[in-house]
Amino acid sequence: MISRLDHIVYSLSASQFTDVIEQLVRAGFMEHTRQVRHSDGRISAFFRVSGGYLEFCSYSFAPEEDQPAGCCSIWLCSTDLMAAVESLPTSQRETLAVTTKAPLGDDEPAWLITNLPARCAGDAGVSLIEYLRGTGADLASRVSDNGLFAITAVSLRCDRPELDQRHYHASLGALTGTGGVDKGRFTIGHQWLAFMSRHAPRYRGPLDLSQASCLVHMATVDLNQTMSMLKAAGFILDEVAEVGLLAQSRLAPSFCLVLEANVDLEWHQARLLARSQ
Repeated sequence: MISRLDHIVYSLSASQFTDVIEQLVRAGFMEHTRQVRHSDGRISAFFRVSGGYLEFCSYSFAPEEDQPAGCCSIWLCSTDLMAAVESLPTSQRETLAVTTKAPLGDDEPAWLITNLPARCAGDAGVSLIEYLRGTGADLASRVSDNGLFAITAVSLRCDRPELDQRHYHASLGALTGTGGVDKGRFTIGHQWLAFMSRHAPRYRGPLDLSQASCLVHMATVDLNQTMSMLKAAGFILDEVAEVGLLAQSRLAPSFCLVLEANVDLEWHQARLLARSQ
C-alpha cells in the first residue's frame, strides 16, 4: 500500500546547487545533516518537513553539461513495494522493475525503487520507494523556522490533465486505496496528487509558472512569518486565481510552493503515523 507523499526531487545544475541550498537555509527550512552522493556523480541535499523531504539534486559537475534541468519528480512511500507491484495487473506489472539502491560507498541497499512510466516525455516523474533502513520519514512534530511543517499535496501542471489523471490512477488507484478521483485529484492517505492544466488559469503576474511543472502544497503555522522569511530569502510571492498563494524561488523557478494555513499540525501528525504503521 502507498502510504503518503514522501519527497519531491528538484534537479539543479551544478552552478545552481550551492546557491539554492543556501537560499533555502536562509528561508528557514530545516536542512538534513547528511547529503547523499550518487554513483553517477550527483549529490542530493534534503530539507525535512513532517513526513517527508524536499530534495535538491545536482545532476552534473561537467561544465559542458551544466544546463538547468528544470524538472522534478514525485516519490510516494510504499510499505511493501514488492507486494504492491505484484498486485498490479500483468500489463502494468511488466512495465515496472523494482531495483535496490544505496548511497555511494554503501554496500547494503537502503531503498527499493520503481519508476512509473510517464504518459508523455518531459512530464514530472512519479516513483515509488520503500525504505529498507527505518521509515525514511521525519515524523516528529518539529516546525521549521519559517513555520512550514508539512507537504499536504502536489499539483502536476499538465498539457492534458484529464489524461494524466487517468494514466496514473490506472495503477496508483489500487495501491493508494482510492476508489475514484475527486476534482482532478486522488488521495494518498490524507494528502493528494492533483492535476491541473498548464494553460490555465490565465495568469499575468510576477511568477514564472511556465517553469514550474509541479506545485508543492505546504502547511504553515504562521503565514505572515512564512511569507516574511521567504521574501527575505529571494522568493517571489503572489496570489494566483484558483490555486492560492504561491511562493517561487528566483534562483530555481521550478521550485514553487502553495502556502496553506488551515492544516492542524497535530491532526496531520496523527494521520501520518497511522499510515506509516
